[in-house]
Amino acid sequence: MFLKLKSWIIYCLYDWANSPFATVIITFIFAAYFEKAIIGNPEKASVLWGWAISISSFLIAFMGPILGKFADDNYNHRFWLTFFTILSSIGAALFWFAYPRESLALYVLVLVTLSNTFFELAGVFYNSMLVSFSSKKKVGKLSGQSWAAGYVGGIVCLLIILFGFVQPETPLFGIEKSNAANIRIAGPIVALWFLLFSLPFILSLSKRTITSNIKLKDSILSIFYNLKEIFKGNNKGKFLLARMIYTDGLNTLFAFGGMYAAGTFGMTFSEIIIFGIAINITAGLGALIFSYIDDLIGPKRVIIISLLSIIIIGFLTLIISDKSYFLILGSALGFFIGPVQASSRSFMARYVDLKNKGEIFGLFALSGKVTAFLGPLLLSITVIIFDSQRVGMGSIIIFLTVGFLLLLRVKEPKFL
Repeated sequence: MFLKLKSWIIYCLYDWANSPFATVIITFIFAAYFEKAIIGNPEKASVLWGWAISISSFLIAFMGPILGKFADDNYNHRFWLTFFTILSSIGAALFWFAYPRESLALYVLVLVTLSNTFFELAGVFYNSMLVSFSSKKKVGKLSGQSWAAGYVGGIVCLLIILFGFVQPETPLFGIEKSNAANIRIAGPIVALWFLLFSLPFILSLSKRTITSNIKLKDSILSIFYNLKEIFKGNNKGKFLLARMIYTDGLNTLFAFGGMYAAGTFGMTFSEIIIFGIAINITAGLGALIFSYIDDLIGPKRVIIISLLSIIIIGFLTLIISDKSYFLILGSALGFFIGPVQASSRSFMARYVDLKNKGEIFGLFALSGKVTAFLGPLLLSITVIIFDSQRVGMGSIIIFLTVGFLLLLRVKEPKFL
């Protein structure tokens, strides 16, 4: 039944499946829940959450290229994708046990570190399949459409949680509000969503696995040699460096956006979810609209336009104090976040051939995570020094600006 669906729909369904994890667990609901219900102090929660995301980023940066290369060598991409999809779904389900007690802070931090690592590693193998589901001339369109589908998935999941469990006096399925059960249920909902909607994509992949005798240590040695060659100043290395910096800024924004809304503007859980829905709507629209532009003007121009817009709007969100203006500007910010993500993926796809797709997107994951601890770390240090979330969030602008300037020096490649 699943295999009768068009290939581009199947590819988009996995984005629809996995996006609620990032939206619900990392950015909006559980980040704010950790701050409000478990820690009770915005600055302390920001520091602890920052360390968890930093550790996760290090693990992803280390494991992504190695496992990507190993999958290329042995053609077992489907196994690793399925393996990490299941693990990250289990991790999401375990948030049900994150009761509103400060004694469970360590449990939540370990859980978010591991589950986010598994989630991002699954993404390495998903991204590597992009060129297998689209002609190379339309890869920008598929990347944007699938990213848009992911944002829509995040919206629908947030709506279910908001109107089914958070706002009603009597939540669905007899869930009670005591011990924040109506908030904690978001974890199992995300887990079920992820597993159910990822099935069409996983079942569509080839079942063929190991076809060589290449061992993990050989893949490790190969990837380290390739890393040395990539960062000798060639164009691929320049793009990875630029993307590494501006993605640090975006990842930090995702990790702390919900906390900033809750701590600085005093938003309730319902308001944060509505804010998350608004951002997902605008980000989905941005990704969809620019998906038709990407293949016409090239992904580099799309990223440049979007980054410049994010820097300007992001600065404005730091100098306002009115909640209504923050909602408007935050939603406008989302419109340009989607295109940066989608066009960065289509840019990297221009370096892919059938034999290196896992390695290429393993490096893509590395560029997004190898220094990802710097964003949360700098934000955490800034918050500690100035005792202000607002000043801490300002550090994100630095990463976006440096990444933007580095990208200007990159020459956009044609498909190999």
